[in-house]
Amino acid sequence: MASKDSAVGPGKVAVVTGAGSGMGRSIALAFAARGASVCVVDIERDAAQSTVDEIVSLGGHGAAYAVDVSDFEAVKAAADAVYAAHGRVDVLCNNAGVTMRPFRAIWDGDISDFRWMMEINYFGIVHGVLAFVPRMRAQSGHRHIINTSSFSSLDEVPGHGMYSASKGAVDAFSEVLRAEFKDHGEDIGVTILYPGYVPTRIGSSERLRKADERSDARDVKAYAYPLERKAHNAPISAETVGAMVVEPIARTLPYCLPHPAPVDRPTARARNWERGHLDTQPAAATHAEAEGA
Repeated sequence: MASKDSAVGPGKVAVVTGAGSGMGRSIALAFAARGASVCVVDIERDAAQSTVDEIVSLGGHGAAYAVDVSDFEAVKAAADAVYAAHGRVDVLCNNAGVTMRPFRAIWDGDISDFRWMMEINYFGIVHGVLAFVPRMRAQSGHRHIINTSSFSSLDEVPGHGMYSASKGAVDAFSEVLRAEFKDHGEDIGVTILYPGYVPTRIGSSERLRKADERSDARDVKAYAYPLERKAHNAPISAETVGAMVVEPIARTLPYCLPHPAPVDRPTARARNWERGHLDTQPAAATHAEAEGA
């Protein structure tokens, strides 16, 4: 059921990470178009400011924050600055994320690859929640959190295991967070955003790594993954995603899927879960055994 008090609209404040380009920029613009003041967060200051300039040119309100979401202290400092400026946050969109090219088998990944992926894709969301949610809980009215996952956590993508694992962690974290808000009777929604193929700058995100850790500086064995003809592999423009995100917030939906839902894969997994349950309980003891005969 939709909340009577929408978290997006005039007088509301939205924080969007990874908003200097791509989906984050689209989401920030969509929030601004509905009257919210948008705090545009990105590791690249110029990119964040570019989004803010676009928001302002369209008559909206925004401010840029240069933040590395893998740095908890930096995220906390940004939260302090946002609350000092606005006194509230109605929507927290943890969208910043990275990936690596080329795809590689799990055993061909370097430990630094795994850590970098988790530090941003998963801990970036943890940092956002820990920095903002305690003060969001003290507010009144409907508040909302959007955490960006990926279709790769819903379907198998060989060669993309590190990324898929980081997004799987986002899923579990978000589901439990939603349940905990419900247990405490708090009007805070949690929506998981599952984008499929959305062409953005994320494919070049290794530009943000240390030079000697980038894949192009190492002899990385590429995984030859044949791109299957699945609905979520059909590209959609990042420009369209922002409007898609607003609707689940207004209706307090738990998920937002810009591509058609991959129903076959979860259904097959559920059948295999049932097959995997083995009844190992011992047979009931006979009366004689129970009496110690």
